[in-house]
Amino acid sequence: MPPLSIDMGLPGLPAIEASFADAAGRGPLTLSLFLAGFAISPLICGPLADRFGRRATLLDGLLLFSIAAGACALAPSFTVLLAFRLLQGLAAGACAILPFAIVRDLFEHGTARHKLSQIAAVLGIAPMIAPVLGGWVMTVSDWRTIYAAQAAVGLILLIVGAISLEESQPVEKRRSLNPKQLIESYRMVLSDRIFVGFSLLYAFAFACMFAFISGAPSVLIGSLGLSTTMFALLFGLTSCGVLVASLISGSLGRRHVASRKIIMAGLLMMIASAVAAVALVPASAVTTLSLMPLMALTIFSFGLLAPSTNHEALQNLPHVAGAAAGVMRCMQMVMGAFASAMIAVFEPFGHPALVMTGLMAGMALAAGAIYLWLLPKANSGQDHRA
Repeated sequence: MPPLSIDMGLPGLPAIEASFADAAGRGPLTLSLFLAGFAISPLICGPLADRFGRRATLLDGLLLFSIAAGACALAPSFTVLLAFRLLQGLAAGACAILPFAIVRDLFEHGTARHKLSQIAAVLGIAPMIAPVLGGWVMTVSDWRTIYAAQAAVGLILLIVGAISLEESQPVEKRRSLNPKQLIESYRMVLSDRIFVGFSLLYAFAFACMFAFISGAPSVLIGSLGLSTTMFALLFGLTSCGVLVASLISGSLGRRHVASRKIIMAGLLMMIASAVAAVALVPASAVTTLSLMPLMALTIFSFGLLAPSTNHEALQNLPHVAGAAAGVMRCMQMVMGAFASAMIAVFEPFGHPALVMTGLMAGMALAAGAIYLWLLPKANSGQDHRA
């Protein structure tokens, strides 16, 4: 849902600003409000899923997403549009976290990592096609049709889910919404050092990738002079790395390759590619041909380590998997927003490529440091082995 709701709408932002008198220069607020709702949602929907079950919560999220998207398409003012974008983000957050909790309910170890890799592969495809779809819609219609299309996709997924999705959490394992139990659930989640460690690792690795997503337009279009068409093409091709890496990660999971080995390989590639990209700047060697292969390797490395990191983080918390998945997604989105904000703050004061690659390297190194912190716990048997 996030790529559909964010990337698909990017081509329509100028048209939104032109449609409302009070929207000039404020189009990006439609993204900010969506991300705000998306970050908050997991903390709400996680406990709801632990209480009422995964299926009901997911289907309700899809219904709310479709209603909010439809309301965005019909919004009579920019303020109303922003309000329903916030609601759409809340609904999308529910749809994003629950597949991970469902996998944790139904599968163990290598099989679970394989299923998580399949989810990551689907998530990797979406950023490749969403901007293209949004651009095509804008050539034949207007920005309201983009939101109408999002509503239609939500309804289709709702129907498919209602027909084919079975509940993965038995009634006897559900938890109360009693405030004391909610506090206890989050206490259990946040006191699990393995969960916190792998969740932080995942969040910093995601922030490394998101720094590229946020900084790429200024670097590739503003500094290197690429056309928007060429930028979209290269961006889509780079996103293929997540898809390919997720498929490889799933294959390794089926062969029972240890999660920690996959994570280590992904981190080493991420750190090496990000640091190499930083080195291009003082050497005045930043070109499309020199930079993009390194960015593609960074994206690939995230796709490789993400499924195993998700699996390791949630493995020890099956009884509160919904709350745990919610906290993990919230941390992910907060770090992604932080990376995006840092790009916006520092880019005007320095070389755009240096700001982007420097932030990427910093996030990758932080993820590596967290992994080193986790190693003693793994060696003492506190980790979750494949």
